[in-house]
Amino acid sequence: MHDRTDRPPAHAQTRVPLLVRTTSPAHFLLALLLGASLQRALPLPLPQGATLAWLQLGGGVVALAGLLLACWCFVLFARDRTTLLPERMPAQLVCHGPYRHTRNPMYVSLILSYLGLSVQIGWPWSALLLPLPLLALQWVVIPYEEARLRERFGSAYDRYCAQVARWL
Repeated sequence: MHDRTDRPPAHAQTRVPLLVRTTSPAHFLLALLLGASLQRALPLPLPQGATLAWLQLGGGVVALAGLLLACWCFVLFARDRTTLLPERMPAQLVCHGPYRHTRNPMYVSLILSYLGLSVQIGWPWSALLLPLPLLALQWVVIPYEEARLRERFGSAYDRYCAQVARWL
């Protein structure tokens, strides 16, 4: 039997904003690829030699930190048996692990991975385009998610918001 408690009613599905339905990783991937295209068409200069090597190493470390943070969040969501998808109704309010320090560690992990990859691969245009997916998050995706969480968990979510910042 299929459990439908994590899905909104059918009529609510039509009101899910496109930027929420397409998922945030897709927004970051599009900005990353646009930056790669711009770097090929209008190359920005990169440092050379040891400076470049250290930047690339640092970028790789930052990207790995983002990946590890995302994996930690995936494990927490799986353990709490709740959805990762913003358009679905969550079953649990996850408030432990990295969620004690920020309400959006998944998005922090995306930002870290995105910036780290941009530096590691040598696509400065991608780093400069980071505001594009951030605006989608800040203005559309997160407000939608917060409204859903407030609808589902009420005052428990309000208390959580009062204790934990949206970002860091």
